[in-house]
Formats: sequence, structure tokens, C-alpha cells
Amino acid sequence: MKLFIAGGTGFIGPHVIERFLEDGWDVKALVRNERKIETLPAGVEIILGDPTQPGPWQAKASECQVAVNLTGANIFARWTPEYKKEILRTRLESTKRVVEALASGNGRILLNASAVGYYGAHRGEEEVSEESPAGSDFLAEVCRAWEAEALTGEKFGLRVCLMRFGVVLGRGGGALSKMLPAFKFGLGGPIGSGKQWFPWIHVKDVAEAALFLVKRDDLRGPFNFVSPGIVRQKEFAKLLGKALGRPAFLPVPAFVLHLLFGEMARVVTGGVKARPRRLLEAGYRFLFPEALEALREILGKDKTG
Repeated sequence: MKLFIAGGTGFIGPHVIERFLEDGWDVKALVRNERKIETLPAGVEIILGDPTQPGPWQAKASECQVAVNLTGANIFARWTPEYKKEILRTRLESTKRVVEALASGNGRILLNASAVGYYGAHRGEEEVSEESPAGSDFLAEVCRAWEAEALTGEKFGLRVCLMRFGVVLGRGGGALSKMLPAFKFGLGGPIGSGKQWFPWIHVKDVAEAALFLVKRDDLRGPFNFVSPGIVRQKEFAKLLGKALGRPAFLPVPAFVLHLLFGEMARVVTGGVKARPRRLLEAGYRFLFPEALEALREILGKDKTG
């Protein structure tokens, strides 16, 4: 079996590639920046190209039965009007091009990234599942349009699975890499009130759950890629401090984040109580269901760093 992956040089991509290679897959990764090739695991076939533009790369992708699309401009930046357009454009255009490639060849399955931001940044104490309605803020609108673009693949007979990511945790990148410096110096703490829910998932569970979905022909549609052991932001900060053996009581005031990031700050000061209902009902068993064990595994080599 052959897997095509777009966005494979980001934080999540190499973990997905490595897991599929372990399972015996032939993996082709689309790379736009040649300098990032070294971030990919050995054994993957490199294809050069821009996922937001039609090109020769689509012929290579069409040879694959499965595609994983993780492409999209980083949301953790100040959202100027121009950058908002880029956030949306990169997601819609890459998804459209990947669907075109799969539909023109041997494609059967598309796993497309999305986010629990689909539900909106502020849902309070409401517990959301995959059937919950979309929110109305900018990121929710992006996710809704992104998923709609992916679901056009169903017209071509593709089985489409939408991976609604929570905060992905892992060694060497992602959100945790931004938090660690402050925590290691004993300057870490909760964001804002700390009462907001913090949906998270270990990056190894992202890769494992992606393979799980590919192997289950009866599964399609949205899946919350979050751990069942959801915690509030204040509790997560406390657990991170415990895993590092450092105090974690200095809060980051919400107004500071709003000054730094503007509208984007709503993403980190808000929260959604998302549960992985459909993954659990399908029988997926999380490798890291609880936050403390996940953090201890991730920080095993970094406690004194």
C-alpha cells in the first residue's frame, strides 16, 4: 500500500510517516522547502512541489491509495487581515489539489487535518462531540470551510476522515516547545484564568489513530483527535511543572497575550471540552490517555535541559 503525505515536514508529519513505514507502507512525502528534507525519516520518497498549486507532484500522489493532508499556514501568529486570508487559502487550496490527485488515480482514502477549533474557542462547560455544531469565530469558520473542501472527495468515491486536532504534544516541537523554556526556569503557569478546558493529544496517538482510521473501512467523517483525559489549563500547567520538577504557579495574564497576538489570543485563552467519542466507540485504545504519563514520556530525555 502507498501513502502520500502533504505537510509532512511539520511537527506531526514525521511521526505519521514513521508509523506508516513501520507498518510496511510505501510513503511519498511532498516537500516545498528542500532544507526541510532532513527532518523526514529515512525510507520515505521525496517529491518536490507546492501543495497549494497544481503540478507534476499530483501524478506521483495519484499512484497512492491513501493521502494524509496536514498542510496549512501556522495559526500561532498575529492575525492581520492578510494573514487570515493566508490561513484559509493554504488549507483550502492544498486540500483541493490533494483531492484532485487522488480522484485522478488510485486514491481511496483521504485523512484531512482540521481542529477542535471547529467548535469555537469559547464553549464553557459544554462537552462537545463530533455531532456538536460548529462555532462562529474565525477559526471555526476556517475549519468548517476546510472540512467542506475535503468532503468534496466523496463525490469521487473517496472515504474521507476529518482529524479534528486538539493541542498536539510531543518532543522537539509543537505547543510544548513554546511552553518549556519558562517552565524549566520555574516561571511557568496557567494561561489566563486557567479554568478553560485544554484538549490535548500525544503526537504518537495522532500517528497511531491515523493508521487505525485507514485500516477501518467502516469509518468516515469527523473524529476528535484529543485524549480522553482532558484537563483544565491550570491543571495541565501543574502537571507539566510536576513532570519537570519545577513550580508552575505564575499565570500568564490574558491581556498580555491579547497585546502580543490580538485576535489569535482567543485560541489560547479559550478552550473546549472535547471528547474523542467516535474514536473510543470504534475501539481505538489510546497509548497515552492521561496527561501526566504523556508528559513524562515526552520529557524523559529533557528534564534537565
